[in-house]
Amino acid sequence: MGILSSLLGIGDMRKSTGNAVLQIEDADAVVCQFNPDELQVQTQGKFATVPSMGKDSPTVQYMGGIAASLDVILYFDTSTSYEIKTNFIPFPKKNQPEDVSSYANTLLCLTKIDGKLHRPPIVCFSWGSFVFGGFVDTVSVKYTMFESGGMPVRCEAAIHMVAQSTSVLGSSKAAPFESPDRTKCVVLKQGMNLYDIAREEYGDAGEWRRIARANGIMNPLAIPVGTRLVVPAIT
Repeated sequence: MGILSSLLGIGDMRKSTGNAVLQIEDADAVVCQFNPDELQVQTQGKFATVPSMGKDSPTVQYMGGIAASLDVILYFDTSTSYEIKTNFIPFPKKNQPEDVSSYANTLLCLTKIDGKLHRPPIVCFSWGSFVFGGFVDTVSVKYTMFESGGMPVRCEAAIHMVAQSTSVLGSSKAAPFESPDRTKCVVLKQGMNLYDIAREEYGDAGEWRRIARANGIMNPLAIPVGTRLVVPAIT
């Protein structure tokens, strides 16, 4: 169970209140204690200018896209104040303050390599209709309140995420000119796995099992580079 959910044991209730959620690959969802004040999304294209003989202005050529990014600040408070307010059940105060670093450490680990995945986990941030999936590039935690003994009980975590492939803002397809409605073949490249292929082809990393079944794969982590894989259509 994820650290945040296990500490408070109210994950399901928070999901019902409309709080933002961080879904971590191969781990439980982290339901944010407080919703962020703002979200900043940045997308960028890469262009090159080529001088044109006899012309005052160069020719501008599109060289490809640069991964979109998300910046968000999340807040955590484990003092004896109220956790969150809901319209359904009044929340009592906690009897004792808790160490807020347990929350922070969960987020700080998102930039580190997961032993099972051999890379940092892919994280999906969602709040209402807003969805952004990718890798957590940077986490900066600032502790802002302490108990008399020095235990931190309040912090803010600034998170910078980089979109994985072209999957951003809840897009259901890897690109507008690709479709999961027909069978196709892909070649497994260095650094890729079934999660990456499923996310790019279906817009959902959880569909890796569909590809594994179509290719008779028992161990998704033991596929040689260069293997030609069938990506079945969704019917």
